[in-house]
Amino acid sequence: MGGGVQAKGFHRDHVQTGPLSVCIVVDDHFVRELCAECRHCLTALCIAGPRCWRGNMYVDEQNIIPRETGIWGRAGLKYPEICHSEGQRLGCGFINYRFRKHWSPMRILILLSLLMVSLTAKADLRGELQSLTEHLVVDGGSQLPSGGRVHLPVIVEDFYSRQDYQAAWQDRQQAQRMLDLLRGSFDDGLSPDDYHYSELMALWSLRNDEWPEKDRARARFDVLLTDGILLYIQHMAKGKVDPRLLDPTFNYAQLDFDIHTISGQLQQAIAEDSIDEILERLRPAMPFYYQMVAALRHYRALAASGEFRALPTDVVLKPGQEYPVVPDLAERLVQLGYLPSAGPDRRYGGAVQDAVRVFQRDHGLDVDGIVGAQSYHFLNMTPAERVDALRVNLDRVRWIAQDLSDEMLVVNVAGYELYYIRGDELLWETPVMVGTIAHQTPIFTKRLRYLEFNPTWTVPRSIIGRSLLPKFKADQSYIAEQNYLLYDRRGEVVNPASIDWANANMGNFPYRVVQQPWESNALGRVKFMFPNSYAIYLHDTPSRYLFSRSARAFSSGCVRVKEPLRLAELLLDDSQQWSLSQVEAVVDSRKPQVRVPMEREVDVMLMYWTTSPARDGRMQFHADIYGKDAPALAILDAPPEAS
Repeated sequence: MGGGVQAKGFHRDHVQTGPLSVCIVVDDHFVRELCAECRHCLTALCIAGPRCWRGNMYVDEQNIIPRETGIWGRAGLKYPEICHSEGQRLGCGFINYRFRKHWSPMRILILLSLLMVSLTAKADLRGELQSLTEHLVVDGGSQLPSGGRVHLPVIVEDFYSRQDYQAAWQDRQQAQRMLDLLRGSFDDGLSPDDYHYSELMALWSLRNDEWPEKDRARARFDVLLTDGILLYIQHMAKGKVDPRLLDPTFNYAQLDFDIHTISGQLQQAIAEDSIDEILERLRPAMPFYYQMVAALRHYRALAASGEFRALPTDVVLKPGQEYPVVPDLAERLVQLGYLPSAGPDRRYGGAVQDAVRVFQRDHGLDVDGIVGAQSYHFLNMTPAERVDALRVNLDRVRWIAQDLSDEMLVVNVAGYELYYIRGDELLWETPVMVGTIAHQTPIFTKRLRYLEFNPTWTVPRSIIGRSLLPKFKADQSYIAEQNYLLYDRRGEVVNPASIDWANANMGNFPYRVVQQPWESNALGRVKFMFPNSYAIYLHDTPSRYLFSRSARAFSSGCVRVKEPLRLAELLLDDSQQWSLSQVEAVVDSRKPQVRVPMEREVDVMLMYWTTSPARDGRMQFHADIYGKDAPALAILDAPPEAS
C-alpha cells in the first residue's frame, strides 16, 4: 500500500499492482473518482468553494470529515479509511487515498478540466432554476414556461431563493425515495399525480445524461419534486379538501403553512434526509385511520377482482324460508368479512342470518335479520363506492388530526354515535340523536365548560317561530301544560292571557320563552354545556323511545344522548361525590339548575364520518344523511388549485 492505509470493503483490485479501471463522476459539490467495477469512491475533489456543507460531510480548508449518514452513506458507498498524513491537497479539500498507483500530471489535468465543466454546468442549472421559479410568481401565475403548473408557487420560489437557486435534489437515492413516497400517497386515499408523480417518473426514467436540454429538464424535475413534496406534506397535515368550503362552521385548528417557515424547514429536512419521518409523524395517529387504510386496500382489491355482482332485490328474505339468492348472499357476506365461508344451502337462517344481523348493526339498520330494501342497499354498495367513502373519510380525519385533545367527546353525526376518548383509549360509547336534514347539526369543536342538572330550556327564536308560536296561538293551555314561562324585556313573567294571540307573529312577539325543569323538559334531566354561537349542546331527552330507531336525525340541531346520567358520572369522575346514585339523587331532588363546572379539559368534537370503526375490526358504512360525501369527493378527485 506504499505506506497508505488499506481500505476496508474495497474491491480486491484496489490493492493489487497494475492498471485499475476507474470512472469520474461530477456533481455540484465533488468530482469523484470511482472504481468502475464496485463504484467505491477512490478520490474526492470539493468544488463547492472554501467552505461547504453537504449532507453530513463538512469540507473546509483544514478538514474533510465524512460521516456514515453523509453523502456517501446515502449513495450506498462505503468509506475508505482515511490516512490524513498520506493525503495530498489540491485547492479545497482534495484527498488522494493512496493505493499502489499515483496521480500523473495528465490525470490531474483531466480532473481539473472536469471541474471546469462541472462549474459551468452548475452555473447553467442555477440560472435555469432562478429563471423558472421567478417566472412562477412574476409572469406565470403558477404555470411553468414549458407547460404544466406548480401548486405552491410562492413557497417554491421562496425555497429556491433562500438557497441561492441551488438544486435541491442532488442525491439520487434521496430523490428516488421521495418518488416512492409520492407513489405511496395512493395508500392514504390520495392521488400521486396531484404531486406530479407521472411527469416526475417520465423525467426520472430518462436520467440526467439523457434529458433533452439537460439543465432545463433537470431544473423542471427539481422544481416539480419540491412542489410535490410540499403539497403532499400539506395534504397529510390538514387534508386535501378545505373543510370550510363544505362546512362554514368548521373551526378545528390546522397547521399554518407560513411561507418562510416551511421553506426553511424543507431545507433542513432535505439536509437531514428526514422527509419520510416528517410525513410519518403527520399521518394521523388514530387507530381508526389505520383501520380505514386497511379497508381501502381490501375494497380496492375486491374491485379489481371483478367478482362483485349485485344481488337481486325483488324478494324480502325472512328467516326459515328457502330462496335461490341465499348462496349469493352468503358469498357477499364473505366478501365483506362477515362470514368465514359460504355454502350452497338455500335456506335462510343459522350463520347467514346471524351475519346479516351483525351487518345491519354495523350499517345503522334495524337489527331484525330480515333482508329488505335498506339491507339490500348496503349489501349492493359496490367496492368502488366503498373506496370512495373511505377516501373521503380518510381526508376528514386528516382535517382534525392536528387538533386532538387528551380527553374528548367525539360525536359522529352521520353514525348517530358518541365516543368518550381519553388518551388512546375508547372509554365508552352511546347512541345519540342529531339534527334533521332541514336543521343540521353543525361541525365544530368547543371546550366542555359545565354540566347542568334539572336545566331550564331557553327556546331559540328560530324554534319559537317555527314550532311553538303556532301551538301557543292554537291553544294557550299548551303553555302551562308544557311548563313554559314567558318573560318580557324587563325579565318579568307575563300572563299568557294578556297577549293578543290572534294578531301575534314573530315581529310583535318580544317574549323570551323558557321551559322549566320537569320530566318532559325538552333537555331532559341534564345538559352538557360547551358555549357556542349556534346554541348547540348535548342533553338528555324525554323522547327516549326514538333511540329504538336506526336512523336518528330528529333534533333541531342539538345532540340528544341516550345515557346522559352515565355520561355525567364518567365526566365528573368522582366516586365520592358524583357516583351514579348521587347523580340520580340530584336529578330526583328536582332542584333547578344545579350547575357543576368541569375541572378537567374535555373537548367536544362534532364530526361527520360516513365510515367509522365497528366491532371486530370491521368498518361501518353509514348513510350520507346530509349529502356531504359527493361534494367532498368531487374536490378530492379534482386537480389541486394553486395557492
